[in-house]
Amino acid sequence: MQKVSKIKKTLLSKSFFSFWKYQFLVKSYNKKVKPYKINREILNIGDVVFALCFNPEEKKFYLIKQFRPFYFVRSKNLKYEIVGGLVDKGESLTIALKREIKEEIGVKTKKIFKLTTYCPVPGYSDEIVHVYYAEVEKIKFKSLYNKNENEEIKIFKLTLSQLKKINESKSIQNVLTKVSIYEYLKKFKKS
Repeated sequence: MQKVSKIKKTLLSKSFFSFWKYQFLVKSYNKKVKPYKINREILNIGDVVFALCFNPEEKKFYLIKQFRPFYFVRSKNLKYEIVGGLVDKGESLTIALKREIKEEIGVKTKKIFKLTTYCPVPGYSDEIVHVYYAEVEKIKFKSLYNKNENEEIKIFKLTLSQLKKINESKSIQNVLTKVSIYEYLKKFKKS
């Protein structure tokens, strides 16, 4: 391994997310390798929270579909996603999760269980994803428009069998959805 220190941090763009250019000085523990500099662009996302939402009354999971640039740019059909989004400054993970559930599917959260935490793309993002299983109230709508985020969201009710099919699919899927389903099945549904 090596010893790394930050030399410089420059803001390249500030829009929905900030985009930074970092310059690092790397000193190898191998004495034959001279210190060297590395430049990397890093997307500043921070913490995000997501939940695989379930209503015990209906025995259904609530997943959503909404516009995502990837599917448009790559000419792919929208895929199922779990509910979630960015943690606002000063907000706890659970408060952020409850807010996102209310904004995206219009219901209150009853119970929350942590499934996993991971870093999806450490090479160019500082994002940390916190994934939960959430029991929620029964949904009242099939779609919502979140005016704060300018999101048109379509809500789907899926069975456990349908979730398993998403998890087993060989087609392109939203990795966050697949990870949440995998973790849910591992922790709650052994069979």
